Amino acid sequence: MAKIRAAVLFGGVTKDHKISLVSAHSVLSGLSPEKYDITPIGITKAGRWLYFPGDYSEIKDGTWENNSDCCSAIISPDPLHSGIITILDDGSTAFKRIDIVFSALHGKYGEGGRIQSLLKLSRIPYIDCNPDTAVYCMDKMLTHQILSSAGIEVPRYRLMERSDMNRIDEIIADIEKDLSYPVYVSATSCSSSIGANIAHNAAELKRGAKIAFSHHHTAIVEEQLNERTIDCVVLGNSYEIEVTPLGELIKTESDSPFASYTGEYTVSTSLSPEETERIKATAVKAFKILNFKGYAKMTFCISGGRILLRRIATIPGFTTESVLPILMKECGYSYPKALDRLAELALEMDS
Repeated sequence: MAKIRAAVLFGGVTKDHKISLVSAHSVLSGLSPEKYDITPIGITKAGRWLYFPGDYSEIKDGTWENNSDCCSAIISPDPLHSGIITILDDGSTAFKRIDIVFSALHGKYGEGGRIQSLLKLSRIPYIDCNPDTAVYCMDKMLTHQILSSAGIEVPRYRLMERSDMNRIDEIIADIEKDLSYPVYVSATSCSSSIGANIAHNAAELKRGAKIAFSHHHTAIVEEQLNERTIDCVVLGNSYEIEVTPLGELIKTESDSPFASYTGEYTVSTSLSPEETERIKATAVKAFKILNFKGYAKMTFCISGGRILLRRIATIPGFTTESVLPILMKECGYSYPKALDRLAELALEMDS
C-alpha cells in the first residue's frame, strides 16, 4: 500500500511559535514512517517558509532553521499542483505532491483561516477546520455571539476598542456596572494565553487592556469563573460525531486566569450523568453550529450551577501530554492512532 504523503506545518510569526515547535515535534515523531512519507515545512518568526529535511530534535530546540539543508518552500494555490514547490538557492525548483497536511501552527495566523483558505484553494486535504469556522473561533467575540444566539450559554462579557483608550475610565466604569471583579481581559483574536491578564480593580483592567491592545485592536473582558473547568474533544463530520470522555483541569496556585495544571490531567468521573450528558450535547450542538469538520477541543466552566462553553480550540496542543491526545486515549486511540484518526477524518471530508 502506498504511503500517505503528509506535510507538517510548524513555527509561524506569532508568539505561539515555540509552542508550535513542541507540538510539531510530537506529531512528526508520532507519525508512522511506514504509513507516511513526511515533509516538514517550517515558518520562521520572520515569515520565511522552509522545507526542513533534518533531525526532528532540531525543531524542538528551535535550531531547525539554521540547518544548511533547509530551502525555501511554498504551498502552491494551484489545484493542478496540490503540493509543495521547493526553491533552491540557484533558483531551480522541484515539486512534491501532498496528500494531506497536518497543521501545528498555533495562534491567529495559523488558526484564523489564512492557512485553511490556502489549503482549500490548493484542494489539499488538511487536519483542521473549515476556513469560516477558523475565523469564527479565532475571534472570541464572534464565538460568544454565535453560540449565545443559538442558546448556548457563554461567560458574560464586554468588548473594548483600542480607540476607547482616550476615554478608558468612562468605558471601565460602564463595564463595572455589568461585571464584578475579578475579570479576565484578553486580546479578542489571539490565543487565550496571549495578551491575557486578570484584573481585580479598575487600574489593573486599564493596564490589562493596554496589553491586550498591543496584540489586537479589540479586547474582551469576561466574568471570572473560579469553579470547575471541563474539557472534551469532538471528532467527526456532518454525518457522524463522537465526543470523548470529559477531562478536568486541576489548576495551580497562580494569579493567571490561564494557569497550567499540576500533576496529570484528570479524566472527570465526579460529574453527575445529567451534567455529563448536558456538556456532551452542548459540545455537539456547537460543533454543528460552527460548521466544524475533523475535530475541536471545547472548554466548559461549571459555576454556581451554570454550565458555560468558554473556549473552542481549533488547533490545540499536540504534545503527548496535551488534552487532545489524553482524551482521545480514553476512546482507545494511542497517540499514533489518534493522528491516524484525524487523518482519516480529513481524507473522508475531502474525498
